[in-house]
Formats: sequence, structure tokens, C-alpha cells
Amino acid sequence: MTPAPARPVVTADPAVLDDPFGSALRGRHRRFARRHGTAIAYHPDVSVFYAHPPELTAQAYADLAALAGPGGTIGLRERTTDLPPDWQILQTLGLVQYTGESVAGLADPQLTVLGPADVPEMTELIELTRPGPFGPRTIELGTYLGYRDPATGRLLAMAGERAQPDGWTEISAVCTRPQARGRGLARRLIAAVTAGIGARGDAPFLHTTTDNPARALYESMGFAHRSTVPLEIVQVPGH
Repeated sequence: MTPAPARPVVTADPAVLDDPFGSALRGRHRRFARRHGTAIAYHPDVSVFYAHPPELTAQAYADLAALAGPGGTIGLRERTTDLPPDWQILQTLGLVQYTGESVAGLADPQLTVLGPADVPEMTELIELTRPGPFGPRTIELGTYLGYRDPATGRLLAMAGERAQPDGWTEISAVCTRPQARGRGLARRLIAAVTAGIGARGDAPFLHTTTDNPARALYESMGFAHRSTVPLEIVQVPGH
């Protein structure tokens, strides 16, 4: 009997997950980074995420505003200082982070690798299901897998890779068309994306919100809760 291949040994440092987008933008995703002073963000066509110092000073807010531009929106994690005048809070969320060092990946030959030509269909699925932000160039961040209807070829479900701080890769854009739910497609996609992440020697992690029922799926697969932090979506004044 041929022994099963050994699972890659993952020794990722969880400390980088305290600021996953900043860690990614200063490391493996530096080619997508925009900077101004202490603020750093993805190119807007790639992703909406910003990173900022833990202590938001007047200068830090000014740097973020310069990157966002008039009327721009920014996500602030664990804010402890007052917002500048005329900044507006649009939404407050509980951001939940899970890690999956012990989650077993499983390749799936029925899934297909999605590419730039698939972005319009991927975007349509994202807009229908609202799993999170997805831009014209988000697909450049990592590998995206999809499940297509065998009869029609229509994209029914997808998942992929987003932030890549050292030693870790974030699973993101997990979504399924309403008529295809209940068939285990999300579980298969997460397992397959996890397999690809593990093959590189990385560990998977993911984000969701406190009110997302998908948390039950993640926990059933072995993802472990690491943190819950407040996330505020704020808007910079438009003048």
C-alpha cells in the first residue's frame, strides 16, 4: 500500500494576523501597495483594504485621508481615538478571524481554476451573494476555484485566496448561488483552496462577521476562532 503524502508542516507565526492586510502589503503583496506616510492600502482595483498604526493619531488620520481621497471609505480596526471632524461612520461590524492550521485540505478534480476571462461572471456571482468586496483585479491576489453546472457551464459557486501575510493565506469570496445551496459546494471549495494553500507550506485563515451563519460551517471544518474585533467603515469628507 502506498502511504498517503505527508501534510506540510505549518509553522506560521500568528502574530502577523493582528494586522493581516498590513503584513501582506509590506510582504508578498507589496506590488499591490499604495502608501502615504503611516498608511498603506491596496490599489483600489485590487482590494478595498487599508492598514493603519494601532494608535490612530491626527497624522495617521491625515495619511489615511490622503490615500482614500475626498469622499473615500476606509475600514478602521479597533479604533480608540476620536475621528477627525466631518468623518462619518457608515457601518460598524464585528470582524471575526479564524485560523485553520489543523484543517485538512482536499483537492477536487470537479473544480476549475478561474482566470481573468471569468471575472465578469465571478463579479455577477459576488454581487448576487455579497460575501465581501471583489474588484476587477482581485483575482490577481491568489488562486480562485469555481464549480460550474455540468449541464450549462454556469458558475454556481466559488472561493479563493486574498491576503497573504508571511506563512498564511486568507480564504475569501466563498459564495454559492441560492439555487445550488445545500449541496456541500462551499465545503468542497474551502477544502480545495486549503489544499492549495497547504501545498505551498502556508496555513489558511479567514474573516467573517459575527452575524454570519457560515461560521457554523467553518467551525465544523476545524477552523478555530482567533479574535473578534470591531471594524468601522468610515467616510472621509468630500471636500
